[in-house]
Amino acid sequence: MKKKWIVGIVVVVVLIIGGFVVKSMMKSSTVEEAGKSAKVDDGIDYFDVPDVEQVYINGVVTPDQTESFAKNEKLGTQPEIKVNNGDIVDQGTVLFTYEDKEVTQLIEEQNNTVSRNQTKRSNTIARRDKAIASFNATPEEERTTSKSALESEYTEALATIDEDIQFSTSTIANLKEKQYVNTTAKFRGQVAIPEIKDANAPILKLTSEGYYVSGKVNEKDLAKITIDQKANIQIVPTGKTVSGKITYIDNNPPETAGAEGAADATAGAEAGMSSYLVKLALDSFEGVKNGYHVQATINLSNDPIEIPTKAIQTEGDIRYVLVNDFGSVIRREIQTGEEKGKNTVVTSGLESADKVIVSSKKKVKEGDLLEGDHSDKTDGANGNVTVEN
Repeated sequence: MKKKWIVGIVVVVVLIIGGFVVKSMMKSSTVEEAGKSAKVDDGIDYFDVPDVEQVYINGVVTPDQTESFAKNEKLGTQPEIKVNNGDIVDQGTVLFTYEDKEVTQLIEEQNNTVSRNQTKRSNTIARRDKAIASFNATPEEERTTSKSALESEYTEALATIDEDIQFSTSTIANLKEKQYVNTTAKFRGQVAIPEIKDANAPILKLTSEGYYVSGKVNEKDLAKITIDQKANIQIVPTGKTVSGKITYIDNNPPETAGAEGAADATAGAEAGMSSYLVKLALDSFEGVKNGYHVQATINLSNDPIEIPTKAIQTEGDIRYVLVNDFGSVIRREIQTGEEKGKNTVVTSGLESADKVIVSSKKKVKEGDLLEGDHSDKTDGANGNVTVEN
């Protein structure tokens, strides 16, 4: 009887412990199911751009031509500026003019000489006329000279005076060509006149309307790039992307590469490595300003990128896609090529491993923050991306 009682107690204890275990497992299962149901599914389908090797070049938008005009200390005067700040001027336009004071003084001296000779001429003519009148009034038998001799005397004197006047007049004409020193534009561009006119400030600066990108590439990537290689150039302040190509690669690092090279090296460069100057041409200057920072991306693969056509949005002449950039929706303007079935070739604008939004069950717009896990690659789904402007 005692054994039965002990066995009964053991059974009860086992049942109690089993109940706790089952309850705990059920609770854990409930929590897990709750976690799954809490996972957000916003109904967005993506196309992942293939991950290809790329070279990044950080740079600055630089004018094709620029000229700064310093003051001419030799002339020693403030020039007369003939243009206004912000003017677009053609080649050959007079920008400013200096007056050469020494030449001006010589002109004044010659003008004074002309005035004196003109007075001398007038006086000579008056004396001639008086002498002829006196000759005519003198009886013929009392005349000591002939009228022709008298007139010849004054004619020679007047001729000498006229030669002096002509010489001075010619000298003045020559000096006037040197009196003002004109400085003209050597190329078409925009005028910038400094607001603060201190001793070191230039008179003005002329900047061409055309631009290029001046950038640097790390020594690791130098051998990977070539002249005429295409580039996607993102304008950092605006986020817009324009196409371009490499036009120049300097195979010699700057003399200051040890100090500045590390500071100016491209993204991912290691400290102490050399950097090399690279120039890139821009296919469009729209929205580009002097001094804007850019990042150029060079795809080292020649395989074209094809994305689902339904992912492409339009705004006037602009074509773009929306991209999930680490949970934030951003817009990438693209250039496209031929269509291949349900896909379209993208020639520029996309970056390696971009997650392009193909379709969404709800409205998606630039700047939205996305939730949930969207790591699965897809080639499209029903419905287009809806964008709110």
